[in-house]
Amino acid sequence: MWMLFLVFLLGLGLGKAVEIQSLVSQRAKEADLLYIGTAYRDAIESYYLSALDGNRRYPASLDVLLKDPRYPATKRHLRKLYLDPITRTPFALVYSPEGGISGVRSTSEKTPIKQAGFASDDQGFQGAKKYQDWQFVYVGAAPVIVNGMRL
Repeated sequence: MWMLFLVFLLGLGLGKAVEIQSLVSQRAKEADLLYIGTAYRDAIESYYLSALDGNRRYPASLDVLLKDPRYPATKRHLRKLYLDPITRTPFALVYSPEGGISGVRSTSEKTPIKQAGFASDDQGFQGAKKYQDWQFVYVGAAPVIVNGMRL
């Protein structure tokens, strides 16, 4: 009888350990998602702001973030294209109404563990129901118009 009780307790302990490990793993993937998503947003911002001719636009594809074709020498805004750490698939793209890619988002429908305490750029993630609601988007500055002329 004691042996059955001991096996039962070991089973409970093992089940709890697996549950905790799963939670730790999801938190690590969530941290990676925040880091990589921010890297994409920063790279898109860098591309947008570094137009040689002053004609700012979003990248047409993520590949131009690796080697910007607008420059004669190699200019990198991102070192490599990352996969979504939650799904291990490519990120979904978020397109700007102006044309081009303004951001990325996860395709995961899992519920995030983190619900608050985000960095200032990520305040919109608070209370998100799914990881796919975490959109890492760069919104370019609104054009300045002086005396009817766009600057």
